[in-house]
Amino acid sequence: MSIIRPKIPRRICVPLLIERPSQGLIWNHAFDGLRSSHLPGFQSNGGSSARNPLRKAPFSFEAPLDLKDGALKRVSVVGIFAFHCERNLEKEGTVGATLKAYQGKEVKFRFNFVNGHNYFDAFEYPKVERIHGDGTTIQTIGQVEYNGRPARVDVLTIDVSQRQAFDRLVFTDLGTPASFVIFDIFAEAQAFVGCPFHEHSGGIPLGELASIIRVGDRVRFNQAVDQLVTSIDKAADLDEAKGQALTFLSVVTAATLELGGSRDMIRVGLNAARALDQLHNKGSIKSEALELVESVALPFIQHKEAPTDKLVDRALGILERNFAKPITDEFVAKELGLSTSHFRFLFKQATGQPFHKYLIAIRLERAYQLLLEGDLRVSQISKAVGFTGINHFSRAFASRFKVSPASVRKMRPVDSKP
Repeated sequence: MSIIRPKIPRRICVPLLIERPSQGLIWNHAFDGLRSSHLPGFQSNGGSSARNPLRKAPFSFEAPLDLKDGALKRVSVVGIFAFHCERNLEKEGTVGATLKAYQGKEVKFRFNFVNGHNYFDAFEYPKVERIHGDGTTIQTIGQVEYNGRPARVDVLTIDVSQRQAFDRLVFTDLGTPASFVIFDIFAEAQAFVGCPFHEHSGGIPLGELASIIRVGDRVRFNQAVDQLVTSIDKAADLDEAKGQALTFLSVVTAATLELGGSRDMIRVGLNAARALDQLHNKGSIKSEALELVESVALPFIQHKEAPTDKLVDRALGILERNFAKPITDEFVAKELGLSTSHFRFLFKQATGQPFHKYLIAIRLERAYQLLLEGDLRVSQISKAVGFTGINHFSRAFASRFKVSPASVRKMRPVDSKP
């Protein structure tokens, strides 16, 4: 299973400053276009006994986070995860460290480093590549030598669901035997988009909308719609939000008229103004605007590009990273800037399955893999892949694979690896 890295409009990747020792392990290679600091990595407290020198190592560090041009979307942590976490020292499921995002004194986001889930003995497994379905992935990107042995270097990516500003990240080792080496942390942000009608925002200018519709560029059209949604959210008041929606819609309508749209399109703006005037919150304004824009534009764009291409690929990428969460088709549709009903139609047309059935299939395939690879109990695996009850999981698993989860567990190789 390969790691999917979704494309992010106006990607902002910022290397964070972390406290480092004067000497120690160094990782000096680039990955995914990001350059390493070429500096010694922070190594946390740990060790198999009280006499281990690492018991004198620090427990935590703080990294200032100042993303003036965007909100934190993802964190990529490059390091060794971990030393001294063998099964005879730590049980699988142990929480060895945390990464917290703060705004002032308040913790706004917390990520747990869990033994057997997102960290593994650095010597035992030469390569790790996992998509967990909870918005995180871990992938081996190289090795460094440690005490004469090759130790695995991984990149752990963590999606941040709360799209807001944070002022710092704090890594804390929780005092278990596991010792973590952090070479670099990269903060990846989604740029704040201002008015979608101005080029200086870094997005798609309003003047380009007509040509985007004429050539049937679904990807850029969806990006423009995303900008509209963001601008409504950030509008100073409801009148500004309604004005932005009407301006956007008027350009879209004019473009469809040029393509031979019905003269009924002339009434769209007037009817939209009447409908929006009755709305009293930004959420309903966004929903109405999206429905209007889709009803006008999609018939002219859809014939230019089959719905099985980039749009559904984006949906599948979101699913693959988040299948273990309580994710819904409404959420994915919103991420793509589509109405839920239209997204459901496109998804089933492309995959041959309704969204929920496809999601269950992904969860069951991941559960099958975990049964063969790890030591988690069946109930733990059920929860890890997103099922809320063991009975539902067992019935769905048996229906798909014609065997019980316990039967698959007995098939596990003795030397299974991540």
